[in-house]
Amino acid sequence: MNHNQASVSSNTQEDVDEITQQIRALQSSQNDLSRSIRNLQVRAARIQNQKAAVSLIPSDVLSMIFEECCQLNPQWSGVLFLLHQSPVEVRLSHVSSRWREVALTSPSLWSTIRYPFAHKEGSLMEYLKRSDGSLLDVYIGPWRQHPQTERVLTNIILPHLPRFRQLVLDAVSRETLGSLLATFRDVSAPALTRLRVMCRGPMSTAGPLASAELFTGGAPLLSDVRLDSVAVILPKTKAKTLHFCPLPGAPFPLTREKFYKAVSAFPSLRRLHVKSAIELKSVAPVPLIFLPSLGELVVHGLAMSTGIRIFDVISAPNIESLYLVDMNCSTISAIHRFMTQSFPNAFQSLRVLRYIRCEFSEDMDIHFLRATPGISQLLIPVDKTNFLIRMLVNSDKQAAIHGCAPLWPELRTVTLHTPGYCAPVVAAGGVPGNEPSTTMNLLQELATGRKILGRPLSKLCFKGPNAGSFANEFHWGLNRAKQSVPTEVVLCQMPALLEDGGLEHDWGGVAEAYGMQLRHFFQQSHGIRQQLATILPPNFSYQQPRRRVDVHV
Repeated sequence: MNHNQASVSSNTQEDVDEITQQIRALQSSQNDLSRSIRNLQVRAARIQNQKAAVSLIPSDVLSMIFEECCQLNPQWSGVLFLLHQSPVEVRLSHVSSRWREVALTSPSLWSTIRYPFAHKEGSLMEYLKRSDGSLLDVYIGPWRQHPQTERVLTNIILPHLPRFRQLVLDAVSRETLGSLLATFRDVSAPALTRLRVMCRGPMSTAGPLASAELFTGGAPLLSDVRLDSVAVILPKTKAKTLHFCPLPGAPFPLTREKFYKAVSAFPSLRRLHVKSAIELKSVAPVPLIFLPSLGELVVHGLAMSTGIRIFDVISAPNIESLYLVDMNCSTISAIHRFMTQSFPNAFQSLRVLRYIRCEFSEDMDIHFLRATPGISQLLIPVDKTNFLIRMLVNSDKQAAIHGCAPLWPELRTVTLHTPGYCAPVVAAGGVPGNEPSTTMNLLQELATGRKILGRPLSKLCFKGPNAGSFANEFHWGLNRAKQSVPTEVVLCQMPALLEDGGLEHDWGGVAEAYGMQLRHFFQQSHGIRQQLATILPPNFSYQQPRRRVDVHV
């Protein structure tokens, strides 16, 4: 009995083993069949895709389209990080095998580096590899001192400095700014053309920020430099543009000595924007900075808030465009007096004069008009006094009486910022219900007087949220006098008017927007953590967020 049971058991096991082998063989055949089906489906899909119009685009054209996609709204790259979304170039490379091949063979798609938040070490090395020797746009920050990030900066990023085309250094404090700038001191940047240094964190220590030397080995191609209130000392450069931007919060002024050292490195400077405060007094005498090539000067009221006068610091005899922003009447009067006293040795090349949100005093000097005879474009805010317009109108009347050319004989374009204007009561049809306002009478006299003198205005431009109603009132009065003048109406909100004061939505604005997005996110995260700290256990730890780009690139 036992022998028979053992025999049956042995046969049963053999049957089971045979069936198992047959199942495995069928499963293997099924897998092979499924694999063959998938391969055929992929081939069929590729053949079908080849008929689509998008597949007929040549690879070089497709690469150009990818580059344009990466340039769309670059200021929102910080939002992609906050939402844990892959950057545009990574998503483009995941659409199809051909798109991935084109993307991976387009080095310019991988030439923008943002460390340490947008790109961790792994994706950073992959980006550097895929950029394949092309020039790099590098954003470092918001920078916090940490051994790991300092190691990556020194060992991975810094060796590629000869490839840097654009560099943004963004620190969160006075201390981290000093350590970050020290990393780029004794090096050279042969391909660098644009430099931005920012320090946008809370300052624990008051007073001016320490100056620092950068690129002592040279940066011969540098053309555009933008600094917060920090005097970065560069080797002699042919750069044409220099901005000093204010720090957020309380002003941290530049000392006159540091301002002199920073600006003196730009003997060929063409554009200078001064928004940072400059200290009035200096320990030792500071010579005047002579800028013979300077063509555009933008000065903000904050720069003059200490009582200093800009032309006590720099000499720009050949300036062509002067923008004065957010200045009170005493500061404007001081600048006008200096320009008048400099006649005829300076300001004879001045063509463009812009006053953005500035105040004027009643005692304006007519000699200021004589000292700046080349003005052809004027921008002024419309207020209740309009002392400058009144002085222009009165000088034109005197010129008509004496039969001579008017002061500012080349004036052709006048732009008026209208937000400060209070229009009178308007009746049906968008016209005043009573007589024109004093402002309108002055403008109409200016337009008609210039025409009588044979120097008519080529364009009168109205800008602001109420520019339409302002223009309607102006034309109503002009039609009553049976006169005409070419006009342009630009309906825009207050932020758009900042562009007339030299604000540019360019690479510098993109860099600032990216940093602001990250800081806003960090502030919100800090607030949420403080709220959760009251209910979470004391030993609770937060895991640092990771981006999917670190894995799927």
